[in-house]
Amino acid sequence: MPRSEPDADASHTPLRIARVAVEGAPLHLGDALDYLPPGPTEGGADESLSIGQRVELSLAGRRTRGLVVDLTSQSDVPPSRLRRVGRTLGDVPWTDEAGIALFAWAAARFGAPLGDVIRHALPGRVVDEERRAIAAGWWPPAPSEVRSEGPIGDRATAAEVPHGWAAYGQDGAQLVTAASDGHGSYLLQPLPGEDLGARIAELAVRCLAGGRDVLIVVPDPVSSVAEQVIAAARDVAGLEPDEIVDLRGGPSARLAYRGWLRARAGRARVVVGERSATFTPLARLGLTVLVDECSPVHKEQRSPRHHAREVLLERARRAGGVGLLTADVPSALTRSLVLAGRVVVVVAPDARVAEQRPVVRLDTGELEARARISRAGMRVLRDAVAAGGYGVVLAARRGEGRALVCSRCHDLVRCSTCSAAIARTPSGGWWCPSCGATSERAPRCERCGPGPLAPLAAGAERFGAELARAFDVPVAVLEGHAPDVPPAPAVLVMTRGSVLDRPPGGGPVRGVVLPDLDGALRRPTLDAAEDALRLAFRVAGWTAALPLAERGSGPSVVVETRDADHHALRALVDWDAEAFWLAEAELRRPLDLPPHRPAIRIEAASAALLAEVRTHLAPGDGLVGPLPLDRGRIAMLVRSSDRPATLSALRPLRDRLSRQGVELRVDVDPVDLG
Repeated sequence: MPRSEPDADASHTPLRIARVAVEGAPLHLGDALDYLPPGPTEGGADESLSIGQRVELSLAGRRTRGLVVDLTSQSDVPPSRLRRVGRTLGDVPWTDEAGIALFAWAAARFGAPLGDVIRHALPGRVVDEERRAIAAGWWPPAPSEVRSEGPIGDRATAAEVPHGWAAYGQDGAQLVTAASDGHGSYLLQPLPGEDLGARIAELAVRCLAGGRDVLIVVPDPVSSVAEQVIAAARDVAGLEPDEIVDLRGGPSARLAYRGWLRARAGRARVVVGERSATFTPLARLGLTVLVDECSPVHKEQRSPRHHAREVLLERARRAGGVGLLTADVPSALTRSLVLAGRVVVVVAPDARVAEQRPVVRLDTGELEARARISRAGMRVLRDAVAAGGYGVVLAARRGEGRALVCSRCHDLVRCSTCSAAIARTPSGGWWCPSCGATSERAPRCERCGPGPLAPLAAGAERFGAELARAFDVPVAVLEGHAPDVPPAPAVLVMTRGSVLDRPPGGGPVRGVVLPDLDGALRRPTLDAAEDALRLAFRVAGWTAALPLAERGSGPSVVVETRDADHHALRALVDWDAEAFWLAEAELRRPLDLPPHRPAIRIEAASAALLAEVRTHLAPGDGLVGPLPLDRGRIAMLVRSSDRPATLSALRPLRDRLSRQGVELRVDVDPVDLG
């Protein structure tokens, strides 16, 4: 408890103490601090408090908020030193004991203060929205209407397995049945070209018919899955508009609080949103879905640095419902859950996948001069637009890559002083970004001598400019979640930021070229291969949405590569994520990183501080690093033998540093392994 002036009336107040999880409280203060209730009312009695109420209070001289997590008559702090909370924020508790238990679980799971979890889980209050709800007659809800998440018993829905799910065999049928009245954790690896929104909407309708509620979390505000679920809830399940809460796109504080009130009151049946919707309360939660579970946007980058995947699976487990993840290529952590038997994989039989997958050609370009796009790639694009569809080129970045390679042998051209990569200056000269050396004379390839040079990876704008000269159809460079897409036929140059969970609207995608996949595979991060393969699966899969009769006999996807034997590229050709993970796991085994062991990323401002971390690890833990970061920071990865034991061993050091005001970032299960 922070030192402060005692409340003048505290000694005369009956000892009734509120344990409050304070938002923004430093780690060393613990999960909850003791406060007295608000001051006496006009009748002379203290204003009452309830577990789950949100309050304003003072901590270290600043105003903040907190959540009452317990009421007690015992405290380690003398009553004369206890301060009162300021006021309650609303008359209705913001959550119940089950919700508090979930928050406490998340705090322990991700090694964060409980107050930080609450800060992310609960929205800001907008009093005017409460007034509107009161005028409408549904707020505050009657106690019987504010229901807690929990098992609701058997509500079997007699219906056949929808046709789209029949392709997934027995595991698919099990998932469909569980959506009605069952429970369990599942991973769906959709067929190439699958209409994922339609499949998820079918599960949502069955869940609603069984009397249970649905929570869908998507990675992007423009999401076909979210839109199809909303349409099915309205048109098939017959929900009223106020029973559907759409929190996508970072809604205003007013709209976010309005949706949260409806969910808290038990009026909402379906909630869709991005990561911020993860903790939205639902009365009878029966189905949670995380679309594209491996997307980095599902990971919170501020404390508590939670991942929507673990929270949604845990919410479904506590509610006795179904937790569903979707991924073309599962993340390492999900892979470990599958290996541990905690998640059931739903995937179509191999024969069906082989029939549906796109035809992928790996083009090494060994017999032709280096070009932005190979002859095979240009042929695929020309065939795509000639057939009235889109030809898609996936670029590594929007601008131009700085690092240069020899056009003949494709080796990186290096600085003669420090051996770092050489870049071209805007004025036409050459310079080394590492040591600052400059020259007007073109650098030489160490193998071939002087000769033509080219960027290691061309940018989308350069691709677009060059393709526009080669095609007589529109060539568009797409950026962002809602780009302006011309109707087909056209050539679309895209970057990662414009790749959504559905093909571009306006026509079918008939051809895809991936000219920069080698650059993605060679990124200096431990998870580069899985990330590159995941993106390739997404874009290449767009061509598989075409009916088999409309596909040509040649390749619909061309990957330009100098490493055709790379296990990620072989997995792309065979459309086999399992084969990729078998090979990738063996490469990671010497480092003992996920999926073999959990990883915890620790960042500090100095190497000396990280050296101190080494003395506070649990038995059996290992280290990878240090890894240099921007702005002088340093990171390391802890290979944890037991995640709770590692966090427990680090806690004394973290508490001491917290008291000293020294920052030590701890990220459990990081999405970037460095």
